[in-house]
Amino acid sequence: MIIYETDNKREAFRYTPAPPDTMTIDFLDKSIDLIDISAGGVSFRDQGFAKGEQDKISLDLRDTDLKQSHVFSIAIRILDIDALEICHCIFENPSEEQVEAIHRFLLVKQKKEIQQRKEK
Repeated sequence: MIIYETDNKREAFRYTPAPPDTMTIDFLDKSIDLIDISAGGVSFRDQGFAKGEQDKISLDLRDTDLKQSHVFSIAIRILDIDALEICHCIFENPSEEQVEAIHRFLLVKQKKEIQQRKEK
């Protein structure tokens, strides 16, 4: 599990997938594990990328609590690469359907996190 702490928090809830639920994308022909995903974008470890680079990725949003899974292509662009070599990316021009699918996925994950905290 990758633990990544930063003072530069996005305003939206960020889901950090942990094994066995890791999320992998192909970005500029490199297979990359996501550090986290939010309604606005994703972050991952830098592998020689540059600020401003973009690519269309396949995003696989599956969860056993979702009535349906969503797999779709969406463009992302690197907004920043921080001192810890983490690429912070934004979703570029998502459709309304994509935004809704991401929000539903994140809501399920956020509810699970809250429930797990209550159980501890």
